[in-house]
Amino acid sequence: MNLDLIRAIDKWAGIPACFFVSLAYRILDRLKYGRRHEPLQGTTHRKMLFIELSEMGSAILACPAMKYVLRRYPGAELYFLIFEQNRFSVDILDVVPAERVLTIDIRSPLVFLLSTLKALAVMRRAHLDTVFDLELFSRFSSLLSGLAGAPRRVGYGRYHEEGLYRGSYMTHRVLYNPHQHMARNFLALVKSIEREGEYPLTKEAISERDLVNPCYRSGEADLKSLKARLTAINPVVDEAEHLMLLNPNAGDLLPVRAWPVENYATLSRRIIERFNAVVIVVGLKGAGREAARILGHVGPERCIDFTDKTSFKDLLDLLNLADVLVTADGGPAHFAGLTTIKNIVLFGPETPALYAPLGQHTTCLFAGLACSPCLSAYNHRKTGCTDPKCMKAITVDEVFEIVSVSLSDAGTREPS
Repeated sequence: MNLDLIRAIDKWAGIPACFFVSLAYRILDRLKYGRRHEPLQGTTHRKMLFIELSEMGSAILACPAMKYVLRRYPGAELYFLIFEQNRFSVDILDVVPAERVLTIDIRSPLVFLLSTLKALAVMRRAHLDTVFDLELFSRFSSLLSGLAGAPRRVGYGRYHEEGLYRGSYMTHRVLYNPHQHMARNFLALVKSIEREGEYPLTKEAISERDLVNPCYRSGEADLKSLKARLTAINPVVDEAEHLMLLNPNAGDLLPVRAWPVENYATLSRRIIERFNAVVIVVGLKGAGREAARILGHVGPERCIDFTDKTSFKDLLDLLNLADVLVTADGGPAHFAGLTTIKNIVLFGPETPALYAPLGQHTTCLFAGLACSPCLSAYNHRKTGCTDPKCMKAITVDEVFEIVSVSLSDAGTREPS
């Protein structure tokens, strides 16, 4: 996926598309109501669609907002629209029924176009009442919201900020707050439909009790099966007191978020020297490069390359089986927040103030350099940084100290 190409299309095609959809709504509203801002009449809260396309972690952070809707409007039918490869992050929450999770496939431009049209057709046939656009100023998701056929359309608005233009057809424009956690921003979206006459929306404090933390519990059979797979690779797993997970790859889209692989290698060696532990390197296919470098540094005796060997379900079971995870900000960090693992998340180009995973077992490290965070909704998450010193500033000593406390607190693992 070429992010720069996507940004260019979103800008040069998205701006005129949003303008013309806005113009169409303005004409239709004047014809129907005589004036544009006529209050919605007879709109119910029966069928609500959430749109969060590109971020698995953000889909998990949206769980409190979806749970709030179900509590506030019993009997409401929730729908969710997401890119096909990210669908698992919605399914594991067990909030939206599988048949109401809509997907867009981005494997190729033609497939993308056809699956988008198919998703729009399903959305319009569903006769939705409300659409919540959770994306931060994406014009594509805004257009989907405008074309879904719902009378109530909720999304982030620029107001007087230098945000990205994305049309004027949202019926509820919420002020995106870059100083509040994204879970709170998402809750502000859903709470906006209960309020009228406020400028900007939403003038309400988000209560801690609304920040419901989702969880995922693995079955005993699944844990035993996974442990057997690991033991077949390295029999030391069977007698090790601790399993330590490392996720050294930050992905090809935002590699600037990665902690230096040399630090992971040094951390692995120190863990193995001090604890009766096995270090397991996880990640997708591209993470094999980092795994090879780590194993080359510490040897295979107590280190396993488990990259590209897990489904999303396997990864969640592994997170419940192991004691500690060290990872950069990203999807695995948010998956870990659903489980019992001690979750150590390293931030630099983005900030834990906005994106810290939910869950009581998470510790975030952030050096707080003057230039951090440099990725934001206002720059389409594009940074000019070529030397992420914010990540290098997080030392192995800092991380090892937290890992040591976490492993000591974990004690000896019980047999699975």
